[in-house]
Amino acid sequence: MIRVATQADLPQVVAVHQAAFKGFLMTELGPRFLRGYYQQVLAYPHHLFLVWQSAGEAPIEGFVAGFLHPHAFYQQLRARKWSLALGAATHLICRPHRWGRVLASLRRAQTLAQPCDTGKLTAELASLAVLPQSQGKGIGKALTLAFLQAAQDKGAQWVYLTTDALNNDAVNAFYQRLGFRVARQFWHTPQRLMNEYVYDFADQQVAWKG
Repeated sequence: MIRVATQADLPQVVAVHQAAFKGFLMTELGPRFLRGYYQQVLAYPHHLFLVWQSAGEAPIEGFVAGFLHPHAFYQQLRARKWSLALGAATHLICRPHRWGRVLASLRRAQTLAQPCDTGKLTAELASLAVLPQSQGKGIGKALTLAFLQAAQDKGAQWVYLTTDALNNDAVNAFYQRLGFRVARQFWHTPQRLMNEYVYDFADQQVAWKG
């Protein structure tokens, strides 16, 4: 049910993202932007990108995407920011108020592009999405555990992720149940407080539950 994502999966990955994250900035930037972003993830040599499919010809119901050496990925992303911006141009022209949020995200990416001297090999879980009609079946949990296992197999010592701190109780409880701990909080924008979670393999034992 869980397999490595391929280029051919990108249209369905985009559709799952749009269905799962309605109203979020990346979704509002449009399918062309989303496809460009996930193409960048696949093009990155150290990506970790898995999809859930109940059978060989069945639609993809969920995916998880991330990467080792996050700072190197964000350097790559920053180098290609104008091609990504071109993909979102129509949506930004029609809704110019989104520029402020896009600029905040670019500043965040620029910060993450600076090498992190922790002495540990780190992976970031950047995106986890499940179709609304497929939620409640354990797909998100299975994908997260599979991602942790894949990261550990490649030598990662930490996995981190960020999610909204406010009005997001179910998601925060989900990651805490799986063994993630809040490492810090920060303001992504003046209106958006984020939790940064860390999963430390020295403290946790991950079992494959795919």
